[in-house]
Amino acid sequence: MHNFIGKDGFNWWVGVVEDRMDPLKMGRCRVRIFGHHTENKELLPTVDLPWAQTILPTNASKHIAPPKEGEFVTGYFLDGDSAQAPIMTGVIPGLKASTGGDAGFQDPRTPEQIKAAPKPPAGIVLESVGQPTVPPIARSVVLGTSQGAAANNRIHNCDICAELDKDVAVLKSKVMGLVKSLRLAAEALFAGTSSTPIVEEAKAIIKAIQTKIKLIQKELKPIIDEIKAYQAYIAYLQKLIAYINSLPAELRKIFEQCLAEANASLKQALSASSALTDASASLTAATKAAQDIIDANSETASGNTAIVTAQIS
Repeated sequence: MHNFIGKDGFNWWVGVVEDRMDPLKMGRCRVRIFGHHTENKELLPTVDLPWAQTILPTNASKHIAPPKEGEFVTGYFLDGDSAQAPIMTGVIPGLKASTGGDAGFQDPRTPEQIKAAPKPPAGIVLESVGQPTVPPIARSVVLGTSQGAAANNRIHNCDICAELDKDVAVLKSKVMGLVKSLRLAAEALFAGTSSTPIVEEAKAIIKAIQTKIKLIQKELKPIIDEIKAYQAYIAYLQKLIAYINSLPAELRKIFEQCLAEANASLKQALSASSALTDASASLTAATKAAQDIIDANSETASGNTAIVTAQIS
């Protein structure tokens, strides 16, 4: 075992990929190597070229992307001068030449085979004759790439009406739940004080309502904060709309959709702020009504206490 890399020197090479359809799905390619293989495909057909193994990075060994037919690659031989175990180490970028032909050292596919091969989605150009083999997006070319298509097809997304709707719905639900809870507690208070003169039962119900009032006061703060946030957002939208309207007509035309959606967001934010303001007012009124009930029934409880005390005496 003397004829292998590290023993008899390092034998590196440059070649052209002629086949990447590895039946083992390991990313191997058949490479015609300059100085080792003839370009005469009658003497050495593509199918007789040895498979060249791909070297993968240690941090991405689960993702295989072999070079394409016609690409120039570099590598070395694991078996030295025997030259039957080639290893690919990298791709040499170049310009895409015309495809097809009977000679070696080029993309061996015929125009018919290329036409029958899987195609990218409409509007996507992976490569073209005369252009670099480096992917367009790596050359800062977005037009004709998947990123470009995604940008062109993307729905305008500066509108936040959906988020406003969701936030308002959540807060409304919380507010309505508190109002209902307060109403039920008030009904229980009336029922308790009217059905029996027992002072302790009335006191317990009053204490429960006081607890509800504290909870409502606690919940009022985030609602008020939300109203302030909407008011700040409304001010921002108003400034944005005023700025767009101040632009020259040619430039303002570009922002027509932004302006329309900003107006829609402004309308939604105004509606949301109004709804939360109404909800806040309802909670404040409900809290005051509950406090009035407590004050009135506290007097009743005091009077009942005096009556009970007199009866006991």
